[in-house]
Amino acid sequence: MRNFLPTHVKMKRRIRRIGTIWMALTAMVAVSSCNIRNYLPEGHYVLTQNHIETDKQTPKSERIEASEISQYIKQRPAMDLLNVRAYLYLRANPNVDNAWNNLLRTTLGTPPTILDTTLTRRSAANIESYVASRGFFGATEEYSFSLDPKRQTAKVTYTTIQGEPYRISRIDNNIQDSYIAKIIARDTLSLLRRGDILDINTLGEERTRLTNMLRSSGFYDFSESNIDFQVDTTLGHHNASVEMILRQQVVGYSPQGAPIAQNSPIYRIGTIRVLPDYNATEAATNPDYHLLLDTLTYKGMEIIYPGSKPNIRPSILRKLIKLRSGSVYNDSRVTTTYENLMRVDYIHSANILFTPENREAMTAVTYVGDHWSDTAETTEGTLDCEIRLSPAMRQSYKLELETSTTSSFYGVATTLGYQNRNLFRGAEQLDMSLTLGYELLKVDDPSLNRNSTELGGMVGISFPRFLFPVDLDPTGRLLSPQTRVEISINGQNRRYYNRVLSNISFGYSWNNGRRSHYSLRPFDVSLVKMNYVSQTFLDKLQNPYLKDSYTTQMMAGISGAYTYGTQASTSTGDYTTLRIGFSTSGNIVAGVQKLFGATKTNGHYTLFGIPYAQYLRGDVNWAHSIPMGERTSLVYRLYGGLIFPYGNSRNESLPADRLFYAGGVNSMRGWAVRTLGPGGSAEVNSGYPSQFGNLRLEANAELRFPIGGIFDGAAFIDAGNVWYTPNIQGIPEGAAFRFNTLLPQIALNTGVGLRVNLSVLVLRLDWGIQLYNPGKSEGSRWVIAKPNIHNTSLNFGIGYPF
Repeated sequence: MRNFLPTHVKMKRRIRRIGTIWMALTAMVAVSSCNIRNYLPEGHYVLTQNHIETDKQTPKSERIEASEISQYIKQRPAMDLLNVRAYLYLRANPNVDNAWNNLLRTTLGTPPTILDTTLTRRSAANIESYVASRGFFGATEEYSFSLDPKRQTAKVTYTTIQGEPYRISRIDNNIQDSYIAKIIARDTLSLLRRGDILDINTLGEERTRLTNMLRSSGFYDFSESNIDFQVDTTLGHHNASVEMILRQQVVGYSPQGAPIAQNSPIYRIGTIRVLPDYNATEAATNPDYHLLLDTLTYKGMEIIYPGSKPNIRPSILRKLIKLRSGSVYNDSRVTTTYENLMRVDYIHSANILFTPENREAMTAVTYVGDHWSDTAETTEGTLDCEIRLSPAMRQSYKLELETSTTSSFYGVATTLGYQNRNLFRGAEQLDMSLTLGYELLKVDDPSLNRNSTELGGMVGISFPRFLFPVDLDPTGRLLSPQTRVEISINGQNRRYYNRVLSNISFGYSWNNGRRSHYSLRPFDVSLVKMNYVSQTFLDKLQNPYLKDSYTTQMMAGISGAYTYGTQASTSTGDYTTLRIGFSTSGNIVAGVQKLFGATKTNGHYTLFGIPYAQYLRGDVNWAHSIPMGERTSLVYRLYGGLIFPYGNSRNESLPADRLFYAGGVNSMRGWAVRTLGPGGSAEVNSGYPSQFGNLRLEANAELRFPIGGIFDGAAFIDAGNVWYTPNIQGIPEGAAFRFNTLLPQIALNTGVGLRVNLSVLVLRLDWGIQLYNPGKSEGSRWVIAKPNIHNTSLNFGIGYPF
């Protein structure tokens, strides 16, 4: 029976807990600071903070922010929570070389940053130079120290005074290449404008922009070194004139050593040779390598290959390679070609080489403007192109293993995968996997122990192009297009039920060539077939909504996802990832049936005699990593997911495998999988973990640090839960999501982990310890107050949790 306490009593208890935690943290800080001071030489100060004061007198639109200035500070405080690692470092005896001291100084500890005033002066000079480069040539940078002799700590304050900026009052072009001058005269996208601040960075961006524009217009050998800017700041009244000088191409030198310059030539693509099975080692060591190759011509390309036929079909290469013989050289098309090739898993490396024609063989070309007298001349030549592709291993295998265990629950799952990266010589990728799972729930009576098994398989094929009757990307702007067809089936044999889950999907994926990836599955059909379910199991659930989820249902709809990532997830480094996923079920089917006047069967619309679910489902996953030193980083994640039933599922439950759950290897690691929640509802022993919800919120933070060699450590904290939305009928008391009860229903766990970094994969072992369990009765939720092995969970996995 739950113990319901008055609100003011609960509040007092929370305040006392917060006060206790605060006093403990304060004591830890004091102890750490005191201990560090005892190991510091007299007159040395630990740098604890760099404070930057920006110029508030400068308009906000022109003010240089602290985040920009901080990049030029040479000395930074050590990223060390509560100075614990600095204390460990100073505890070590530097004069004694043994395992313990080495462990403290190189692995567990980190040296504190001792204030160096010389570096402070250099930092101020760097900041002043940077601010001047932004157009504030009269800027000054001041600094001051705030020293605490008692703790031997120091804070440095940098104060930026930008002053009045210099502005561009005049822009002149001195284009010595008469042919390029005609092109630039029609350019309207210049970044330089009268009245703008004279920012040296903008001059550099304009140089890069012009270079890219010209290199994408046939000027293959044009470079940024052809462009200079001369600035005159002596005009008075903080005005400046800018002259852009664009020089001709130097083609040689006179006998006296003077440079000989001509207009930059225009190049067209000549012969295109593709080596799809290039072996760099053999080509370098075997002088007869090219004699062993055959050649075939396909749509303007020479395919050069060993053996009886190319390992990649010529038609596939033609779609990946955006270069055309006879077309004007375009640097952006070269980049697109390279990116297309490198996104094919079967291609390990790609090298695009160009050989320009001798100038003596070039022909003259004339630019004719709007008037017959508006002309300019240059030369035109050809670029022979050779594309060398080194293939990756055609076939590979992988093994994945996950385990989760508590004092009463054991679970293990293993997946064996096979991959063929060039199935039909079209860079098609075949993926096959076989999954085996076993779970055991222990009870006091060994004869009643409950085990379950799971067996599943998946077959998928990805094509490096869009498969559709018409061209979905006629402009070629979508990069790395793929079509994927996938079929999977999974059989679950539990003590209380037996079911089969099957799925077939067809979809597309592509990216924008930078950090965004898109996927859309217009055909996504799943079937949950319940072969057997025990009435005893249903009675123990005590959740009518969850009981109804164990029925045969079909899901037919559309799904997709958007993924953004600044860098591949690793144990260190600064990166951000964002994934937004969505799926729907039953919309199109219901619309067609209602259009033709279909009727319900037993209160449901059906498809092939099977009730189908109708819902909208969405989830957002965001993760960010903050570097804190070599191989050390703080990584945190926010996750939210919601599934909303309607229509055919308005008054009925959704299949259990579409609902959310918490716990396990990658979620709330203090709980076994599916044993947390929903909300603050009382813990229920249904004989099998089956805690679900249609709403999930979770936040995670993990400190990753090196231990030594291939071993890394982690300390983490997880907070979250699953709930049912209030519109769901028949759910247990306390399971509904409400804002006024949200905080007391957030579960909390901490833990430590060990990682074995084998380069190709990371083995992970996490021990999660429950701190706060909202499923307990009032007064017993802070389970950490009474440590118990039953309130912990051991999880083993491959790869990082987020």
